[in-house]
Amino acid sequence: MLLNLLGKKLLLGIDIGTTSIKIVELRKANSKVELTNYGILEKFGHLERINDAIQTSSFKLLEESTALLLKKTMEDVKPKTGEAYLSLPSFSGFISTLELPEMTERELVKAIKFQAGQYIPMPLNDVTLDWQIIERINGKMTIVLMAVPTEAIKRYINIAQALKIELKGLELENVAVCRLFGKKETGPAVLVDIGGRSTCLSVMDQGALRMSYNIDTAGGDLTQVIASGLGINPFRAEELKRSYGLKIQFQGDVKIINLLTPLLDVIKREIEKISGNYYLRTKRKVEKIIFTGGGANLGGLEEYYYQQLGLPILKGDPFAWGLISYNPNLAPIIKEVGTSLSSACAVVLKNI
Repeated sequence: MLLNLLGKKLLLGIDIGTTSIKIVELRKANSKVELTNYGILEKFGHLERINDAIQTSSFKLLEESTALLLKKTMEDVKPKTGEAYLSLPSFSGFISTLELPEMTERELVKAIKFQAGQYIPMPLNDVTLDWQIIERINGKMTIVLMAVPTEAIKRYINIAQALKIELKGLELENVAVCRLFGKKETGPAVLVDIGGRSTCLSVMDQGALRMSYNIDTAGGDLTQVIASGLGINPFRAEELKRSYGLKIQFQGDVKIINLLTPLLDVIKREIEKISGNYYLRTKRKVEKIIFTGGGANLGGLEEYYYQQLGLPILKGDPFAWGLISYNPNLAPIIKEVGTSLSSACAVVLKNI
């Protein structure tokens, strides 16, 4: 039985990242989706010890410690519902796009299972498959094939059960976030989700994910470079990064932008690479770059990449884009955390 707030359906979105946990509580009111509650827990141990993270790109998630962190976040949020959708990190799954002739649903199931072995670099017995038809044209179907190690899914289910969360579904965050922003941006765009320990680059087109991969260069690396360059501890470097971003011109005799440029250019080259690959495949040029995730709030990021790439640079914030409404009193806070909540919002939005 669904819990209700003023007679409206409530659902939770939970995003367990590499260095943080985000929770949103959304409700459908009239024709709008509203944010009624949210919470963010950030873990900074990785700044000093590289392995001190909630989870890593090697699919290692410690159920007991993660459950404790999620419990703490839930206690702070005090949600009015226990029904939740959970976002799976993009690095925990494998994604491929394939094209098949039009066929019945029964034929498609057989074809997917036959084709999957060519695209998934793991034994099919060890993964859970899912797929979405994203386009039908000229008697052909374009399909996004997704595979997640079944063992990874079991870990999330165990955590939810330990906290008595009624888990309604799980979804890869890059699939969900592309669908979320694809409601507004239907042309070819590269979505860059900068997290604490990894960055996901995805091409979205016509409202859906088309291709995606992850790199290790992320927000934590920028912090470490500032700490090393200025000879300060990582926690102070994180404060400087969040407060001033690329807009710090000088700190003593060191120009901060010069410290960060090599890492920023790694991301730039990956944007160019995935854009080029998509053009070779489809002859459609990427029109915009959308930054989301916690790293999207780095001051001066939009200006820097506009100068480097010559394309419109947008900040992927579901609240600023008008996809989710909120109490106006929260405006100053939402402006700061909106991009960080994208994944948690995305997994809920299609279900609410």
